[in-house]
Order: sequence, then C-alpha cells, then structure tokens
Amino acid sequence: MARTILTLSHIAYTHPQSADPVLHDVSATFAQGWTALVGDNGCGKTTLARIACGLEKPDDGNVSARLSFAYCEQDPRMEPALLYDFACDFSPEATRLRAALEIPDDAPWRFESLSGGEQKKLQIAVALWSEPELLVLDEPTNHVDAACRACILESLRAFSGIGIVISHDRLLIDSLPKQCLCFENGRFVMRPGDYGNASEQRKRELLCSQRANVQAKRTAAALQHEYIRRAEEASKTAKRRSARMLDKHDSDGRAKRKLAIYTGQDGKAGALASGMNARLERAWADIARTRTEKRYDGSIAFDMQPHPRKTLMHVEEAPIACGPQGLLRVPRLYVGNTDHLGISGNNGSGKTTLVRHLLDHMDPDIRILFIPQEYTPDEARRLVQRVRDESPETKGRILSIVARLDSNPDRILEGGRTSPGELRKLAIACGIADGAALIMADEPTNHLDIHSVEALEQALAAFPGALVAVSHDERFLEAVCTRRLHITRANGLSTCTLS
Repeated sequence: MARTILTLSHIAYTHPQSADPVLHDVSATFAQGWTALVGDNGCGKTTLARIACGLEKPDDGNVSARLSFAYCEQDPRMEPALLYDFACDFSPEATRLRAALEIPDDAPWRFESLSGGEQKKLQIAVALWSEPELLVLDEPTNHVDAACRACILESLRAFSGIGIVISHDRLLIDSLPKQCLCFENGRFVMRPGDYGNASEQRKRELLCSQRANVQAKRTAAALQHEYIRRAEEASKTAKRRSARMLDKHDSDGRAKRKLAIYTGQDGKAGALASGMNARLERAWADIARTRTEKRYDGSIAFDMQPHPRKTLMHVEEAPIACGPQGLLRVPRLYVGNTDHLGISGNNGSGKTTLVRHLLDHMDPDIRILFIPQEYTPDEARRLVQRVRDESPETKGRILSIVARLDSNPDRILEGGRTSPGELRKLAIACGIADGAALIMADEPTNHLDIHSVEALEQALAAFPGALVAVSHDERFLEAVCTRRLHITRANGLSTCTLS
C-alpha cells in the first residue's frame, strides 16, 4: 500500500438546528498507523471521523486527500455493505480473517439474529477484508467479551493503512494507537503515544496550569487591594486640590494648593492608580488563560425508597430458546427490592435473551427503567422530546442528574444530534426522576467515555432500588452489584451459575 497522509485543516461543523458548532477550527494530520480519538460524549468525535471519510461535509475547512475508506458504525446492527461479498469469498485473506476473529462460515447469512458482539466482529472483518486506505472504527469493542476483544486487537495491529479509532476502552487505546487526538477544554489536541502517555502528559500540563492559576489569583488579589488603596488616595488628593472649602480670604492656603498642582506632586496618586488598573487587567487575563476545564460529574441524591414489595421478580427454572437450535437453562431466580444483580458471559451465551425473559415476567405495577444495548432513531427522538416536554421542575431534575453523569446539560437538548452515550445518560436520568423501582440495563457502559463510566458506577452503586445489569466490564459489575449470575455455553446449551 502506498504511503499516504490525511490532513484536516481548520474544520468547523454545526449540526442542523444547533446553536453552537460541535467542531471549531480543528486541524490534524493522520499518517499510517492508528490514531485514537478520545473525549467526552458529544464532543464531536464521530462527526470529525465522518468528515475525514467524506461522509459529512464541513461548514468550513478542508480535507486532503480523499482516500478509499471503510467506516464501522457504533451501532453493531448496521449491516456492512459488502457483507455478502465477504461471505462468498474463501480467499486466503478472507479465510484468515474468519479464523482470527472466530467467525463461523454461516454467520454472515444470519447477521440479524447474531448477538451485538458477534455483529461487531463481522463489521470489523468486512472492513479489514476490503483493504481500505483509511479505516475508521467507532467503538469497536462495545458489546464484545474479553476473548473477542483480544482477537479484534490482534487483527487491528496487522492493518497497514491509516486507522482512526474512537474508543473509551482503556485496554484498546492503551495498546493500539501511536498518537491520540484528545478533546480537552473545548478543543482537540494531538498528543504522541497511546492514551496512557497522552493522559500523563495532560495531567502534568493541568498541574502546571492549576499552579499558575493559583499564583495568578494571588497576584490579582494583591493588585486589587493595592488598586483600591491608591484609588482612595487619589480621591482624597482630588478633594485636597479643590479650593471650594477654603475661605475666600485664605490667600496663603490657595497659594499652597496651586504650588502642589504646578509641581505635579498632588497628581501622583491618580497616575499610580491608573497604572495599577492596567496591571490588574493583565492579571485577570492571566487567570483566564490558566483556567482549567470544567467537569460536570458529582454525586446523585436519590429522593426515593426501595419498593415496599420485598420481591420484585420471581422466575421458575425452565429451558428457553436461545439462538438457532440452542437452549438457555434459566434457574429459579428471585430479585429483591434492593438486589443489584450482575449478569456476565461470552458473546452469544444468552445474556440478552435472559434479560428479555425476566422482563416478560415482571408485574406491570412495578415501575421499571429498561436500557437496551442500542436505541433506534425513533426511540432516541422520543426520549429527547419527552424531556423537552417536561415541566421546568422535572426537566431541571433530569438535567441535573445528566450533569452528575458528566455531560453538559446545556448541550444535550440543544437540537443537534444527541450522541449514543448522552442518550444513555438521559434515559438513566429520566428513570431516576420517575422513581423507577428497578433498573434493567443491557451493557450500560457502552458508548460512555471514561469519566462517565466512573460517574455511572458511583450512581448505580448508590441506587437504593433494584438493579439488573448485563456487562462485559468486570470492574463495573464488581463496583455496582451485590450478586452475580454467569452464563456459560457449550454444545448449544447455556447454563446459569449464581453466586
């Protein structure tokens, strides 16, 4: 493959109906190898990647050069355009990719029935098989288990073109990229090395900036105090220079004041106060220059009690259908009003099937918040519109929770495209505001940035009601769950183990 470079120069973009641009004056250069796009939900990473491919046209700026590309969407349900071409190809490269990613030969023909992780593997396999000059992957390890993540990482390392990966997966972005384009304090900054190196460099800069900010504030406070003192002195001087209070026959006093004005001694206080004002303005400019970025995270106050019914869910042991000709052996299961149950297992083992089975056995009088793996466009629009239509008090409560989940509440409803991560936060905030007795979440950390995952962990761990969470993130499950259920699959039979 010929050596190529992709350059983005002064890119600006505003979503239709949005008041403010999501991208402003972004410039970056991408050479062969992997670059990670890292930043908070909704900062414009996906938009920038789509502009790089030519899928979106910027309002301003240039992209050069136009390259052949493959783009893998965040949503694993998006069927690749070349899926069936890949399915019919048994060349050495196609066979190698199917083996490396553990994709059965018949998987492309049943794409719609596959689990999210299995669909994601197929998306990536087809993209690699097409041998593009530019490969963009948007959250490639969402929905996938640890073994699948390792297979994907190994396959991506072998890619020899220009790669752009949008991810909040620390394992991936700590080992794959040679540079990171990081969204920091309202702008994109290119940093060399993987995310760990970029993050350490950023921390050092923030520490220096914080120290400079503290010193600038001290300087400004001292100057402010001195400015006030000199301004008061100048005011007194001005009064002394006035002869209105002297007796009209006091010719000696009038002569002394005229001499002070003539020699300039009486005007020094005013001149010094004027000069101090200029120094004070420079000090405030220094404070503005060293101001650190604002974070929106914080603890959530839950104004609710657990449901008065002690047992919210009860299912009897039974085998249920799971995949083509497969079975899931559901155990006898109770979920109490304060239980936090974590469900884990490999891709295709039946986790989502179990969640649907549990939902079917819920009493209709119990208020449930269900968070699916992905929202359809219609579901997303309805969720955003529901919040817009709320009363000011309820809307304020919802957006306050969104802020504590580390998103800018002023931006999330502004009219542009709400990111998948922001949609999940909005759904969780609505459920909490509604007083949901049970939260059922299928891969709740998908699409969330690193800071948001930490904020969500804190929120769900403190949630006083019941929780059922499916996740491949062991650290997350350990943080928020008090009980565990693990699903294993062998020879078409999935078995649940409770602990």
